[in-house]
Amino acid sequence: MKSSIAAVVLVALTLAPARAADPLSSMRFLVGNWMCTYDTGKTKVTYKATFAYELGANWLRESDSWTGGGGDLGYFTYEPKRRSWTAVVFENERTTTIFRADGANPNRIEYRSVYPDATMSELFERTSPVRYVLHFTQHAGGKTIHSTDVCVKS
Repeated sequence: MKSSIAAVVLVALTLAPARAADPLSSMRFLVGNWMCTYDTGKTKVTYKATFAYELGANWLRESDSWTGGGGDLGYFTYEPKRRSWTAVVFENERTTTIFRADGANPNRIEYRSVYPDATMSELFERTSPVRYVLHFTQHAGGKTIHSTDVCVKS
């Protein structure tokens, strides 16, 4: 009798759909230190990015720093119910920007700013386990600003 129940349970488990992995856990490759180059065409800056999970591993924190004492802080998460990403960026100039992105692909995330305005977009692309690229665009004052960050794990 016990073996029959065990067999039924085993069959039920194999027929149940597999639980989808949390896309935030797929961002684990980011944890650690990265060397990045920010490029607007006219300006090039090298900075260090450090990633770590926080708040019960439900948020990924990014801390950036560059020569001269500058830096910023970002927090990223994935909301399974909404199937969307949220990024909150805190700049050293005391500004805050909130980005949202739909979808569950952790290798290509297309963010759009929602606060303080909707003039910014940023595309995150994982190009390898040790490299990612950010493509940023902002429309402000009749101008469009483009920048690219290339980051390599150090």
